[in-house]
Amino acid sequence: MTDRPQGEGWWLASDGRWYPPESKPAPPAPPSSGVAAARLSPGLHTAVRVFFYLTAGAAGLAVAALAGAIPRMYAWWTAPLGADADELAAWSRAEDLWVGSAGVLGLAGVVLFVLLLVWGNQAYRSLSRSGAEGRSWSAGWAVGGWFIPLASAVIPRLVLSEIERIAHPGNGPPPVGENWRRQPLLAAGVAWWVLLVGGGVTAGAGISVMGAATLVSGTGADAVATIVDGALYRNGLVVLAVSLGMIGLAQVLGAAYFRALGERLLP
Repeated sequence: MTDRPQGEGWWLASDGRWYPPESKPAPPAPPSSGVAAARLSPGLHTAVRVFFYLTAGAAGLAVAALAGAIPRMYAWWTAPLGADADELAAWSRAEDLWVGSAGVLGLAGVVLFVLLLVWGNQAYRSLSRSGAEGRSWSAGWAVGGWFIPLASAVIPRLVLSEIERIAHPGNGPPPVGENWRRQPLLAAGVAWWVLLVGGGVTAGAGISVMGAATLVSGTGADAVATIVDGALYRNGLVVLAVSLGMIGLAQVLGAAYFRALGERLLP
């Protein structure tokens, strides 16, 4: 150290003295984003897409089963009392078929839901090296956003939109700064979410209509549901079939959407 620089590269320290180039400290590391870096698992991504197709297929089967069950239910309802044994048997078989198909859809949907929780967390964390500024969400929201009543219809979509925009190839190499905010969203993703939420709301409406047409006697395992308004119950089945059709189409679009996301996120 000295009071004067002795050549090129000498640097002035806070104590007022000059030091040689080799003693210059390294620049401070950039602040941590607070999110551990991760990579999206290709196997997980494939599983998500597979279950999108499985739920779409199960929804299609349920719609087909309902299409056969609705006329059988109404044929039984309008048959003369005491001469409706054949119609009742046909309706019972058709009811078992569509209820079973809906059950398969529900099971596949639960598995897909769990996979999406893990996928969203991994996908968001995988972008921690992107250098994206001005984020609104976090890896925690990719999971927790699904469990907030009412808000769960919006927050998961917003988190996915942020992942989608940050991973957009038009951003260029990291750090992407705030350029990601100007990137457009994939139409398939928006359509998937609108149909999925709309299908869920429509399904709730159909189930409510069916409930209004049914009288439940007894409680617990002894409860027995009896249709008291066949026309209203039929209308509820129709609404439910429409909702399952919307959900099936949504899942096909979801598979296409996640394929596009995989092209951006996977190496």
